[in-house]
Amino acid sequence: MTSGGEYVIITPHFQPIIMRVFIFLGAPGAGKGTTAAKIADATGAWHVSTGAMLRDLVREGSPAGVAAKEHIDKGELVPDHILAGMIGELFEAADADAAFILDGFPRTIAQAEALEALAAAHGAEIVRTINIEVPEDILLKRLGGRRTCPVCGASFHIESLPPKQPDVCDICGSGLVLRDDDKPETVRNRLRVYAEKTAPLVGWYERTGKLVRVDGSGSAEEATRNVAAAME
Repeated sequence: MTSGGEYVIITPHFQPIIMRVFIFLGAPGAGKGTTAAKIADATGAWHVSTGAMLRDLVREGSPAGVAAKEHIDKGELVPDHILAGMIGELFEAADADAAFILDGFPRTIAQAEALEALAAAHGAEIVRTINIEVPEDILLKRLGGRRTCPVCGASFHIESLPPKQPDVCDICGSGLVLRDDDKPETVRNRLRVYAEKTAPLVGWYERTGKLVRVDGSGSAEEATRNVAAAME
């Protein structure tokens, strides 16, 4: 009540409820997927791997999967409208206070601009972009040793995460394969495409003041600790 006898209503300030988006950048083999999965398990965030989603579509033989497979097998980027459509559907389905870790999207400045529009349309905020940095010689070694189960999608590595039985999936017992996009000639093309089209995103996000560079050249545990600290 004021001195004049009038009541003053004080409106409390509430923190707005928003969807939070974290973007993981890094060349193929930098460990974005492994790190994102560990952090998502610990925090309850949505781990959105566009690569895994596309592989599911390819395996299912859906129209989008058939359209994407030609690009994936050549180590090329999948057209923007396919990826943006998938992300938009996820935002639409999520709760207002959900947190997302985007692994594999955006990969170009055009995709980053599309993501900004999607975030604005769904009340989401891009909180931070983490660039996981790994030297090229380590990337080549990591990718060349990766093996994947074509049935359940589990991933292994012949050195850092070998299966209990050589070339056999620990989860479902199926034979492991070297993915087409992990073959030497495709790996080199993937790194070239990354350098040409995705690496400029680092500078683009750096100008927003939300980019943090993280060393990902060590073990998966070290990389996860570094990335989790950067997200805070």
